[in-house]
Amino acid sequence: MFTSLFLTIGLIHLVALASPGPDFALILRTSLHRPTALGAAFGIALAILVHATLSLTGISLLIAEHPWLFMAVKVVGALYLGWLGWGAIKAAWHSSAALAFKAGGEQQGWRKGVWNGLATNLLNPKALLFFMGLLAAMVTPQVDGLTRGLLVLELFLLSLVWFGVLAWSLSTPRAQRLLGRIQRPLNLVTGLLFGAVSLSILTGMAQQLTVLIT
Repeated sequence: MFTSLFLTIGLIHLVALASPGPDFALILRTSLHRPTALGAAFGIALAILVHATLSLTGISLLIAEHPWLFMAVKVVGALYLGWLGWGAIKAAWHSSAALAFKAGGEQQGWRKGVWNGLATNLLNPKALLFFMGLLAAMVTPQVDGLTRGLLVLELFLLSLVWFGVLAWSLSTPRAQRLLGRIQRPLNLVTGLLFGAVSLSILTGMAQQLTVLIT
C-alpha cells in the first residue's frame, strides 16, 4: 500500500545524499584513515536516523515552533561547523597527511569518526529542516506506526550504505594517491564549505533577530 511512499522518499533522500555538503566533506577529510572514515559514515547515518525519528514523532516541529530553542540549536550547529572549517583551513597549510590531521584538530579512530559524523549531521540545522519538511509533506497521519518505523530504517540504511561505500572507496590506496596530490586545495575547499554553511546559518539568524527587534 505504501510502496510508492518508500520509493519516493528513498529517491529524494538519495538525491540529497549525493549533493555536496558537510557530510560529504567530512568523509573526504577523514578518508586519510579508513576506520575513521567508516566511523564517520556510521555516525552520519545514526544522526539521520535520529533526525527522521524526531521528525516523524513531531519533536522536530516542536523545536522549530519554539524560536529560542531552535535558535540555540542553530548557534551550536553553526559554531561546530565553523570550528570544523577552521580546522580544515589550518590543515591546508600542512603537507603531510599526519600533520594535516593534527592541524585540523582531529584524531584517528572509529569512535572519533562516529562522534564527528554524528555531531556534523545532528548539529546541522539545515538537516533538521530537510527531514522535517520532507517527512511532514510525504507522511500523512494515515500512515501507521510500523510503516513510519520502516521509513526511518530505510533512511538509515540508505545513508549507511551510501556513506560507507564512499568512505571505503576514498580510502583505497589508489584514491589516496590521487587525494594526496590535491591534499592542500582539498582541505582548503572543505574548510571554505564548512565555513560557508556556518556563515549562512549565522547570517540567517541575524536577519531573523533584526526582524524581531524592529
